[in-house]
Amino acid sequence: MRLLPDALANQIAAGEVVERPASVVKELIENSLDAGATRIDIRIEAGGRELIDVSDDGCGMPPDQARLALERHATSKIRETDDLFRIGTLGFRGEALPSIASVSHFELATQSDGEPEGVRIRIKGGEVEAPQPAALPVGTRISVRNLFFNTPARLKFLRADRTEFGHISELVQRFAIACPEVAFRLTNEGRETLRFRAASSQDAYVERLGMVFGKDFLENCLELSGGNDAVRVMGWIGLPTLNRATSSGMHQFVNGRWVRDKVVVSAVRQAYRDLMPKDRFPLLALFIEMDPEEVDVNVHPAKAEVRFRHQQSVYAVIRGALLEGLERMGARAYQPQDPAAALSGAATTERVSAQLPPAVVKPAQWDAPAHYAAPAPRAPGGAPPRQPAHVQGALDLTTPNSAEYASDGGWQARDAQAPYRVEAQAQTPISGPLGQALAQIHRTYILTQTDDGVILIDQHAAHERIVYEKLKAGLDAGTQQTQMLLMPVVAQVSAADAAVIDAHQQTLRKLGLGVEPFGPNAYAIREAPALLDHGDLANLLVDLVAELQQQGQSDILTEKRDAILATMACHASVRANHRLTLDEMNALLRQMEQVAFTGQCNHGRPTHVALTKADLEKLFLRR
Repeated sequence: MRLLPDALANQIAAGEVVERPASVVKELIENSLDAGATRIDIRIEAGGRELIDVSDDGCGMPPDQARLALERHATSKIRETDDLFRIGTLGFRGEALPSIASVSHFELATQSDGEPEGVRIRIKGGEVEAPQPAALPVGTRISVRNLFFNTPARLKFLRADRTEFGHISELVQRFAIACPEVAFRLTNEGRETLRFRAASSQDAYVERLGMVFGKDFLENCLELSGGNDAVRVMGWIGLPTLNRATSSGMHQFVNGRWVRDKVVVSAVRQAYRDLMPKDRFPLLALFIEMDPEEVDVNVHPAKAEVRFRHQQSVYAVIRGALLEGLERMGARAYQPQDPAAALSGAATTERVSAQLPPAVVKPAQWDAPAHYAAPAPRAPGGAPPRQPAHVQGALDLTTPNSAEYASDGGWQARDAQAPYRVEAQAQTPISGPLGQALAQIHRTYILTQTDDGVILIDQHAAHERIVYEKLKAGLDAGTQQTQMLLMPVVAQVSAADAAVIDAHQQTLRKLGLGVEPFGPNAYAIREAPALLDHGDLANLLVDLVAELQQQGQSDILTEKRDAILATMACHASVRANHRLTLDEMNALLRQMEQVAFTGQCNHGRPTHVALTKADLEKLFLRR
């Protein structure tokens, strides 16, 4: 056994703290913010390998403090053990600067307010040169050159310069979201790539969000505010139809710190669960504020994860606040930033998509999944397809005389005066946010006029959401129906899982599962919800226990139940290619306005798209 040299110990610490150039930028920006900076400039060369330069206008450091800051575990942010459990700063360990300096050519230049002169300190691979006096503005500037020059094993794992700079750019955007009062500028190879001016108003901050998420976010987002005295949830969330293929657009902050905590991410995913496809992710900037003593931020080398003292309560508050916000969106339609793109033909789709920011939902993302209802087939002779009896009752659907249906597609007037009747209908007062139905297009889409424009509605998708929400409400209002199993299902579990099952017997009972011990680390499932398929209850129990262990509650059974209800709703809804009367269309609109989450169907597709009068005028070059 031997003590490691300080230089080697610092390099080991650097392996934990400094994963890539973006890790260096993160640590330096956090130090700048802790110093009270209102302006931070970042310069990058060669993806951060050759140069990372971060300067700020913070409080700076006196010369003696600057030299001490380069020693391991030297920090001004905590003094005693109890301080670890009420941390109010982004940094606190005192490891970042010496770790970075041990694997680079490092220079620190700082000037403290009230000091006659500043100081410049250079370090090369852990070797400290004599400090030099310097005339500097108040603040701190740190330059990191030749990163990992003495650790080639780490250097070879870096990606291309463009990839590494992409990580840095994403990081700066996270800080821009978290700190609206701070101005950020990012320069790559001498060219300014990002500039965020300090946001002095809410409108300026929303504009900053548009720079990060894309301008489409500005038209399709909602301000969120919820929670309780212990946990506050605030931020901006996007419509479910505005989503991405990765979680890069999900920004969660706990007490101002960006995290990728499992509890927070799970709460977000559950809130959006039946509002978007499972392989898609929402756009949001979510801020969770709580007593620092209720969250441990010292559980991850890069401080990217946290541990909540009351995980179940935090999960419930976040999920509840998001659901409340999404419900307030109600029947709000997706509004494309470029109306021409929404109405252009297939030949221009590729061109338009290439011009849109990454946050925009492309038409391909709205394609019907395999399980989505296909248009009902035509009967011979062009007669309209018959709907099931329970569907006809839902909207009071009546089948018109078959002579009114033409064999080709599109909607037809009932008589020669129909166009005039439609125009007269449009002159009447418009009631409800979704307006009044004007016509049916291709027996699949409903055209409505509102006070401010028009809306196109997918009749099957809209009715499917209505039926789905009614099925869920009806089931939730009743008692959970369970049934005893003729043959108990035995599940083998680990000792840790067995302890979780024993501790959550009451929770399992509420979920409809009757579970009892059946030998060492084995449990017999004797009762289960009647609505579920009982083919694999053993694995269901294991998955459920994993969620209980992680967040104190489980949504697995609810997900399985809702999947069954979604299938029922799909088959019980008015189909595409079914003609509706104006009264039936308006009845559908009024139901959409009364039911939650009607902006999307159960599969995450938009039920309707809105075009304002201004959008229409742009299409026809009237403005």
